[in-house]
Amino acid sequence: MSKEAIFDQNFEYYDKWFDEHYKIYEIELNAIKKLLPPFKDGLEVGVGTGRFAAPLGIKYGIEPSKNMAKIAKKRGIKVINAVAENLPFEDKSFDLILIVTTICFVKDPLKMLKESYRVLKDNGKIIIAFVDKNSELGKFYEKNRDKSKFYKEATFFSKKEVFSLLKRSGFVLEACNESLFGPDLEHLELKTTQGCKKGGAFLVLRARKKEFK
Repeated sequence: MSKEAIFDQNFEYYDKWFDEHYKIYEIELNAIKKLLPPFKDGLEVGVGTGRFAAPLGIKYGIEPSKNMAKIAKKRGIKVINAVAENLPFEDKSFDLILIVTTICFVKDPLKMLKESYRVLKDNGKIIIAFVDKNSELGKFYEKNRDKSKFYKEATFFSKKEVFSLLKRSGFVLEACNESLFGPDLEHLELKTTQGCKKGGAFLVLRARKKEFK
């Protein structure tokens, strides 16, 4: 089964997760807000059901799962059915791109980031949030991946790997924070710290597209 099909079949389960784990969701959302720059035209790549784009004021999203996109549209997001590696937008269309955990599910993360670079305006910002595979929670997910509807198909990354992908795509890292400290969802310390050196599971990175004159 393709990754798109898994999300398409389990879209209700996915969306319900955020209600059942609201405190975790709130921490993740606030961690992103802390690094969110002022913007006018924002795009979320892999918008899912709009759980992040809607409260953050991002109006556009791309999503390959039609069932997930239906819910995002109900939350006010303008969703285009597309994949992250082939964004259906002209060069320099947005000043902000958000990518929340999508990097774990795309076929070609480097191509996704290069496409994001292409559609960002000069000095535009990209925010990537993901679970660090070297964190306690990341190791728990990896160990128990076969029990998850979604993570069994995921490719987890370390922060160094994501730093490298951003650099190879032409981005300059500006800031990083981390949240969710602990071994599993039932034993998490729900806080966010500046910087990414204390072993938090949920990492949020902000990087800038270089301006070439």
